[in-house]
Amino acid sequence: MTTVSKSRCARCGKRLKKGGSAYRLKAELISHFDGYIRANPEDTLAATLDKIHSELDQLTEDEIEKQVYQKFEYLVCPACRDEVEKFLLTEERR
Repeated sequence: MTTVSKSRCARCGKRLKKGGSAYRLKAELISHFDGYIRANPEDTLAATLDKIHSELDQLTEDEIEKQVYQKFEYLVCPACRDEVEKFLLTEERR
């Protein structure tokens, strides 16, 4: 017996009908570096780098990667697509 996979909206869980409207939402979160590293002016460069290294030692590779880059892909229904669009397109960007 074959199982039929039913697609659902990743946001609200609504069932997506075959041949109906659905939207693939893709997003990336990429860390922004403004060129400034906050450091105690009395610390040496070596001391600052040691502090950063010890902070990184407390994290897993996956946690570090998640702080730098994340990629998402979701299938959403038309209503959720509209809500996501409203959220992303603020008044000053319209």
